[in-house]
Amino acid sequence: MAVNQTSADRPEQPRRRRIWWLVLGLIPLSLGALSWWLTAPLEDRITDLPSQQADSDILPPPESPSRKLPVWPSSTSQGDPAKKLLLESAEITTAAISRIENYTAKFRKQERLSGRLGPENTLQMKVRNRPFAIYLKFLAPKAGKEVVYAEGHHENKVIAHNGDWTRKLIPRLAVAPDSAVALADSRHPVTEAGLVHLANKLLDFRRKDIGDPHASTILDRITDSEGRPWLRSIHTHSINDGSRPFARVEIHYDPQTQFPLRIFSYDWPAPGETGDLLLAERYVYDDLNLDAHLTAEDFDPANPDYAFMRY
Repeated sequence: MAVNQTSADRPEQPRRRRIWWLVLGLIPLSLGALSWWLTAPLEDRITDLPSQQADSDILPPPESPSRKLPVWPSSTSQGDPAKKLLLESAEITTAAISRIENYTAKFRKQERLSGRLGPENTLQMKVRNRPFAIYLKFLAPKAGKEVVYAEGHHENKVIAHNGDWTRKLIPRLAVAPDSAVALADSRHPVTEAGLVHLANKLLDFRRKDIGDPHASTILDRITDSEGRPWLRSIHTHSINDGSRPFARVEIHYDPQTQFPLRIFSYDWPAPGETGDLLLAERYVYDDLNLDAHLTAEDFDPANPDYAFMRY
């Protein structure tokens, strides 16, 4: 026997379809509004280049150099003589690097993240030492991503955008340098990048090496695969007491300036683990230009040569 359905019993399919299409229509509008909000105009323009900022963590430049670089040994040197010579070199070069106003370089990095060694990344780098500012443009293997940070501007946040299709959804982000988003594909915040920060870290470790029987230092000279000569120091540690982040560190220095331009760091082995140490991070500065003429616009995301603008 047939049962008649009342209007109240009939499925509300047409109404549900309308609601569903309305929701689907709101999604692109919401994404567009989010993207527009994320790329709001950058009102905090960088228009000045002050020579020094009091709260900067970069050392102020000494008035004048007072010491000459030590003579690097022509053959292998190790033990206390090597530690003392390297400490003297680090003190002089750190002061010299701190006197540099700004520079450019081609920067290469390779890092192990979550146990996996990633590919080498090549970036174009611009750096101003005081107050600290940095611009990075990724060249390979994925080109297009840009990062800029200028101390004292944009609430001390990193401004960045990707170079792939995700930029269509999120054209630009402003995040804290130590946030999870900023560190998603990097071991260190961008505020620790650059030669001054590297030189200061190495100087601190060279001071720790003095009198430490568990810290081994070897100095020698090498020639790389392209025929370029380098001064080299190798540092190994026998006890993992938490004061040394790596079991082995190898550093290559420019023969003329003794600036540290290549650093290779290897992780501590897991308990019971044998064999070769795993590379944790590798950083290389190529084509270093210490006479680069940079202006405030080089560290301004509104620079028309950059791609931080709305789309």
